[in-house]
Amino acid sequence: MAASTDELLPAYQGLLRAQSASLRGPEAAAPLSVDDALTSGAALRGKVVVVTGAASGFGKAYAIQVAKFGAKVVLSDLRLESVQAVVDEITAAGRQATCIACDVTSWDAQVAMFRHGRNTFGHLDVVAVNAGIGEPESAMFMDMRKGADGEPLRPTMPTLAVNLTGAAYTAKLAFFHLNENPNKEGKAVVLLGSMASFSGIPGAPAYSMSKHGILGLFRSLYYDALVYGIKINIVNPFFVSTGIIGVLPRLLIAGIPLATIDEVVAAMVAASTKPDSNGSAFVVDFKGILELPTAVFSVDDGYYRVFASRAQGLMGWGKWAFDVVSAVTGAFTRK
Repeated sequence: MAASTDELLPAYQGLLRAQSASLRGPEAAAPLSVDDALTSGAALRGKVVVVTGAASGFGKAYAIQVAKFGAKVVLSDLRLESVQAVVDEITAAGRQATCIACDVTSWDAQVAMFRHGRNTFGHLDVVAVNAGIGEPESAMFMDMRKGADGEPLRPTMPTLAVNLTGAAYTAKLAFFHLNENPNKEGKAVVLLGSMASFSGIPGAPAYSMSKHGILGLFRSLYYDALVYGIKINIVNPFFVSTGIIGVLPRLLIAGIPLATIDEVVAAMVAASTKPDSNGSAFVVDFKGILELPTAVFSVDDGYYRVFASRAQGLMGWGKWAFDVVSAVTGAFTRK
């Protein structure tokens, strides 16, 4: 028999509190205040920062914050008029920004967005892979309605298209364009995960699946990032009062203090700029910001670390060989 709402609410709230405690348990975990997290933000002066999903929420707030630090920002969102309003707010303060409409589920649209940033500012330094949606009530994965044939309806799963496929497109293009930037320092990719990267959210299986996928993407790309000289970190917010929270999750977290947008933005800045942070998860929950510097490893010791070290070395050799072959091929082509 299914659990009643009265039983489910306290059980899930207890799970969230236990999860927060477990994440804060490792000795290496480092709590950060908002001021601490923003300390290295000055390093963004003169950098070019790309932000997807920049018309509202975390993306908008992060874009405004990094522009205050002196970054030039390239903003995108589905509706041009919405993201243009953010650009207008930034440029009215005497700072530099540009924008373009972009559906992140379209590879061609993202290619055009990155090229727009390059054409405007010449190079790119930091990419915030921020665009994301919740699980729309019109496309719930566990919708048990039947079709005309009496069989269950095929799930459309727009959440996966935006949160996972779109994020993967952004990350791939970020690596390409950051690799073409001749600067050796200050290049970073920031992925927006979630507390749902670590545990499932009742009533949101597609969202939880997408954010688990982002954690996997982060853990894999970390090794490529080492080879390419790019910093990569992930930010994992707890529930924040934004439009992305659906009805059921709102019921489940009733009575629990929420994280704030300011804390999430500060964590994103730290993930972009904190000098010694690479492969870290910046968890933001109702207790504040916590950096987990070993979050890239699903297992702390033993065989997996040995395997990862060997794989990294092989990838480095492979990139060197690819660069040599490309250079030689290019030389012959130009003759």
